Amino acid sequence: MSDFESVCKKYGVTRLMFIRHAQASSDGAKPKSAFGTPHDWKANDQMRPLTAEGKAQSENARRWFIEGVGLENNKVLVASGARRAVETLQIMAEPRPSSEAAAEVQMIPSLHPAGIAPKCEELFDKLNYGPLTKYYEEVDGERALAQYGQIVFDEFGDMLKRCGSKPGNTVSMFGHAVFLNAAAMEFAIALNFSKEERDTLAAINLGEAEGLSLTIMPDGSKKLQHMHCRGLAPNGITSHPLFSA
Repeated sequence: MSDFESVCKKYGVTRLMFIRHAQASSDGAKPKSAFGTPHDWKANDQMRPLTAEGKAQSENARRWFIEGVGLENNKVLVASGARRAVETLQIMAEPRPSSEAAAEVQMIPSLHPAGIAPKCEELFDKLNYGPLTKYYEEVDGERALAQYGQIVFDEFGDMLKRCGSKPGNTVSMFGHAVFLNAAAMEFAIALNFSKEERDTLAAINLGEAEGLSLTIMPDGSKKLQHMHCRGLAPNGITSHPLFSA
């Protein structure tokens, strides 16, 4: 058992969710070149709200989140601090009318990478969205993403010490594509996921309002799931988590 797995066991955490925010508006958004520092750009970028389509994506994704993960199972919900991530969290985690389930919300600012991972930002400006494998093909791409993911991992550890005593077995994190995948990879490595599972994770192109689930099974084995509603009718009802991996 790895050191991190022992920490998870100590706090009763058996599942980690990494959820990409839904579609966000670019209205009023300015290019990075219009700002003097990464901090100034980040402050502007963090204010972008969800579009109507993004809200619909979040409402649709609420089905796999509520039914497949369970709000009541969440020890804590975590967001990057960006408005679009927080709004996705609020919609997806809205309980059913008959439910009294609730979970505390915490922030992990490093889930938004601006100003703390310049190499990753440089690569994103060049490559845009895509799986980790696309970034690994670039010089220093894998190393840069691993260093960024470790920052999130360390900040998560501090948060877990504060919130670990709360009920629930799941921690759900709402963040940003590619960077969220990079963080998930560091958690998968720390939990001793197999190389096959990590290769599968590296190849997943996470869509808007989709999630990655890392689960420690009762027998100690590990399971990766890609949570989504692809191919599901708008009014369809799920009875189990949807996944493609």
